[in-house]
Amino acid sequence: MPNPVPNFFDGIADIYDETRGIPEPHFSKLLERMESYLDDQDRTLDIGVGTGRFSRPLQSHGFDTVGIDISREMVRVGVFKGLRGVLFANARSLPFKDSSFHSTLSVHLLHLIPDWLCALQEAIRVTRENFITVKRVWLNEETPYKLYGELTSENGKLRESLGMSEKDFPEKVKPYSQDYLGSRMETVHADEGIRRLENRIYSGLSEIPDDIHKDAIQKIRERFGGTEIEVAEEIYLLVWRIDDLKRAVKDGVFED
Repeated sequence: MPNPVPNFFDGIADIYDETRGIPEPHFSKLLERMESYLDDQDRTLDIGVGTGRFSRPLQSHGFDTVGIDISREMVRVGVFKGLRGVLFANARSLPFKDSSFHSTLSVHLLHLIPDWLCALQEAIRVTRENFITVKRVWLNEETPYKLYGELTSENGKLRESLGMSEKDFPEKVKPYSQDYLGSRMETVHADEGIRRLENRIYSGLSEIPDDIHKDAIQKIRERFGGTEIEVAEEIYLLVWRIDDLKRAVKDGVFED
């Protein structure tokens, strides 16, 4: 069965940055910490570069960042915004020699890949030092998104992820570093969140049957419509040494 991910992201490329961005000053702090684990004299790989939300600022700060992606529309938007050095390639078969990069970024990608472990092994193969990701922890007990999950599945979660999320790696392998970058709170209009859910701009919503989806949106609008919500989250930068991940894969840690 074909992976629907490229077509899904092609369809939301023009709004991706505004709906997934990390607001300032937290993004600048995140970028500064990320740069401390990179080598500005060596190459960094960004797997699933998309619109280049990390690679673009890194490149502007003098880092040699190479990105790969399979969504042409996401890359088109990124190039329009100044992204450089992108190849169309699959994370499961990277077109690079062993140890080609100092560090690799993989942010909110592996959960979209059915054979994600193959993609992780490829990242390990082409990287010498660090595997880096970003973890965002949402603290709200009641939001339109959480209610949507409760209404559309028996276990209160959205569609099962295709693969394993990078943010769950610490349960398997202790990171070399887990940098807490702070928490933030923001008051947002619930109607905007409901609109995003209704338009299915998040990958976890794409396979919900139409009747269940419409019923959920109606109930969410009845509960949250016209209100304001306090959004709270914590942001972390997670870093693993490649040798630690290599040992973990060899020992079958991710297959437990």
